Amino acid sequence: MERLKKIGFALFLVLLLLPMLQAVFHFVDEKPLDGAFVETPKPVITLKTLFHETAQDSLMTWCTEQSGFRKTMIRLNNQLLYSAFGKISAIGPVKGNNGKTFIEESYIISYTGETYIGEEQIVNKTRQIKLIQEMLRTKGITLLPVFTVGKASYYPELIPEKYLHRGRETNNYQQYQKAFQDQSVDWIDFNRYFCERKDQFDHPVYCDLSAHWTVYAASLALDSLVRYMETKSQQTQVHSYIESFDNDGLMNQDDDLYRMMNILLPLPHNTIDNPHFNFTEGYRPRVLAIADSYWWTVWAWNVALPQHLFTDGGFWFYNKTVYPERDPVQQVDALDYKKEIENQEFVLLVCTEATNHLWPYGFIERYLSGYDNEFRWKTEADYDEADRLYLDYRNSEIQRIIDNIKASPEWIESVEKQAEEKGISLEQSLWDNADYTYRMNIEPKGFVR
Repeated sequence: MERLKKIGFALFLVLLLLPMLQAVFHFVDEKPLDGAFVETPKPVITLKTLFHETAQDSLMTWCTEQSGFRKTMIRLNNQLLYSAFGKISAIGPVKGNNGKTFIEESYIISYTGETYIGEEQIVNKTRQIKLIQEMLRTKGITLLPVFTVGKASYYPELIPEKYLHRGRETNNYQQYQKAFQDQSVDWIDFNRYFCERKDQFDHPVYCDLSAHWTVYAASLALDSLVRYMETKSQQTQVHSYIESFDNDGLMNQDDDLYRMMNILLPLPHNTIDNPHFNFTEGYRPRVLAIADSYWWTVWAWNVALPQHLFTDGGFWFYNKTVYPERDPVQQVDALDYKKEIENQEFVLLVCTEATNHLWPYGFIERYLSGYDNEFRWKTEADYDEADRLYLDYRNSEIQRIIDNIKASPEWIESVEKQAEEKGISLEQSLWDNADYTYRMNIEPKGFVR
């Protein structure tokens, strides 16, 4: 009995020491946690931080993060909460009404209208998209908004009731549908396409554990895009076709919501068929996709459909990061934006349900401000067709701002005072103020001259 006690005590000491030994020697290779985590840097202890008592807090936080088996303990804790109470510790995944299909919350709140940006803003964005479409068309370039399928729209019956009570009468997607139709904007609506054919697909459009469409679903959409492009280019383009499928497991984004949960045990899910592609011969147009994470499904190295179908096949992630990387350029900020856009044959503005309140990710401001910076140095004799379209829009916007100035007693008083101080006419002062306001309205947020 005494010997058993000693063995038990020794085991207890070993268990106590294991985390410390793991922190020092890392003899077990722990799987990293998924999701967005910012590691706390090792704090630098100075007299100042000690005096202000910030060193202790930062050191404690850092030491906690360095604890041995911390990642495993987090997963164990998350697993116990999920198994015992159905609680999902991660922000994002929401279990659907069928008990096995997960939907990311951002898709749900977009579907129910909680991220609705308002009719006025959507109508204005649509008007600007229509303008840029017409301007680029004169240069032989097709600008095409592409709305992909959203998981909440695809599975509205699975949305928990608590979200439906908070819904609005409309949402961004529905309002864009109406605005695009009213203003005759050319666009591709894959959300409608997939939702209307929900029971007609041979293979799953979504994995139960994913926020993103499957490679199969994305390949159908890309094939439709290529066929649309052929009507514009009047050339037979490269096409992808599926040679075979395998069921060897999930790939890429097929289990992204499950991974975000950081639990230990696997979850049941529908069987996902992974396609294997081959390609025909044909023309490969210059195509740029300014897109959210749904484009990763086809862009990923083990799928790489745009890279095979298009010349360059550029991808600007949220209109910020450039893929493929151009050493040393990786950020859109470092590019000649107008030149890059006008070097394409097709520019795709891609979004899904979760990001349609952010769409088109600053594209309008970046292109119009770049255009305006060149336009204002031109003389009327140098105007091309795109310039004349832009001039009409610019003048109408400036006139609208002038009307707003005149309708505001404080604003018009300020403009009158400026005219007197500068010794210019009121009309000139009105135009100068409206012109400046217009330029500020079309400049990207955070832009510094």
